[in-house]
Amino acid sequence: MTTVVYEDFAHAYVTEVGEAVRRMLPRGTEAVDLLAKATADGGEIRAFGNGGSSAIVRSALLQLHAHAGVPVNDAMMSPATLAYTAQRDEYRTTFARSLARGIGRVDLVIVASVSGRSANILEAVRLCAEHRVPVLALVGGDGTQMEPADGMVWATGTTDQQISEDAMLTVLTLAAATALGPGTEPLPTRAERHLHALAAVDTELLGAFLREATEAVADAIRNRRRIYVLCPDGGPLALVGEHFAHNLRWDAPLGVDGVQPPLVVCDPSLADMSAILNDHPDPAHGVRHQLSSASREDVVFLLAYDSAGRTTREAVNAATAAGTRPFLLHRDGPGHSGAGAHGFRLPRVDDFALAALVQSLAHLLCRTTRAVLTVDSSGLAAALSPDDLMAQDLAPLRELSDTPSL
Repeated sequence: MTTVVYEDFAHAYVTEVGEAVRRMLPRGTEAVDLLAKATADGGEIRAFGNGGSSAIVRSALLQLHAHAGVPVNDAMMSPATLAYTAQRDEYRTTFARSLARGIGRVDLVIVASVSGRSANILEAVRLCAEHRVPVLALVGGDGTQMEPADGMVWATGTTDQQISEDAMLTVLTLAAATALGPGTEPLPTRAERHLHALAAVDTELLGAFLREATEAVADAIRNRRRIYVLCPDGGPLALVGEHFAHNLRWDAPLGVDGVQPPLVVCDPSLADMSAILNDHPDPAHGVRHQLSSASREDVVFLLAYDSAGRTTREAVNAATAAGTRPFLLHRDGPGHSGAGAHGFRLPRVDDFALAALVQSLAHLLCRTTRAVLTVDSSGLAAALSPDDLMAQDLAPLRELSDTPSL
């Protein structure tokens, strides 16, 4: 694909995300009121989602807790607990059983599901109805697939999986920021500023970045090289990095003939991270340690708030020294790294809004990668258009029934 195709696709995609956000804004005041009431009452806020939606709702909880000390429970549960309980009991009841144990302390439950039909989400919503706990439900389409007894359904107005997820993270981030106190800016002001930032993304530069990154990722998948997705500074970018790694590992190659799941390495587990920070107070130690195992031609995505930050610079240096192909997404600092990383600088927005922009870029990359791998597997030198890429929704192949048996 030519760079122009990547540019036009990026422009079309971010425009659609902006339109979805605008469709959701008229009901934004209701969402802000739900969040504000829950934070003012001092009860607990819980959140649930599957796949990328899990990272989306946990980002909102992190935002509420970090900025206002709101009591939240961001453990939908640990991966170990989730796997253990899912094998002992039905997975469809796992979220509801986790919620039931302390539902008397809960003032609000946030759920996200593009389909709006995930059985475990519906079970949690049903339990909330029984106990009159308000639900803020973010769903795709027109929202008619879910009806909480209290609260609201906040629908994206589109069934496109990735555009819905990007709109969900954006509006939830903006609503949470607005709900944090009486002195905050009103939602329309925040939304217009964010939409202006979204429109300000330089799609010409982004097209060139996407082309380089897509070719690198597709080559890594074909040749069984590792792909790293790292955010050494943590925070909301680390959660969107988790979502990014999930899309690369799970969605980008799914259903493409002859393509195996890629080897994706993301940020350290809680066990690793706590050990690193306890034994080595230097925050850069962890990312240097991870990249010490990288090999030539591995692909490294570094998500950073500031490209000039010491941890980021050390990560870029480690990736370059290992002979990898590093790609840097950042907001602050120089637009081009002197260490040889392919960089793309995003507009200046706060840390949580930045995560929403990075999530859109990650989705763009996963769709272009899927398209390139599909063309490869067909043996045809097809000329893909921006319209073809806009139709590359990753969702239709997500069902496990469509996944080849291992």
